[in-house]
Amino acid sequence: MKRITILFFIMFTVLIHSQQKKFTQTGPQKLNKEQHHFIKSINEYYPEFSLDNAIRNVLDEKKQITESYLEFKNPPNDCDDYLITVQSDNKQLDYEFDFGAGNGNAIFKGTVYLFGVDVYKTELVTKAGKLFFTLYKNGKEVFSENPYKGLN
Repeated sequence: MKRITILFFIMFTVLIHSQQKKFTQTGPQKLNKEQHHFIKSINEYYPEFSLDNAIRNVLDEKKQITESYLEFKNPPNDCDDYLITVQSDNKQLDYEFDFGAGNGNAIFKGTVYLFGVDVYKTELVTKAGKLFFTLYKNGKEVFSENPYKGLN
């Protein structure tokens, strides 16, 4: 019984190890042509995503970009911490801005989508245990779900 258990353990370990994908991350570099065009389209309506930044690309074993992370010299919107991810198709950008106690203690999360010529942005704000959802199209608010209107 012990031999069979050890045999299964070794077999599954080898199978799992052989299925793991290998990814590498590049150092900070300039945006490529497609990424530059995508960020420029977004920046037209949402200036917090500026072009004066570097990008770190995550590459698969075939050296294809799987996703990318934007890096800024100074954090956007004076936030304390941020994470901005560009998807490999250059049509979606996910972001999170964290503001500490000195900046209102809020977390802004959202996604920016590029559909044809329109740029949509969804934003979910968490502040003091309250949630606020807003949808934008080309920089203009289309929908806002704020159950706390009038409350501070």
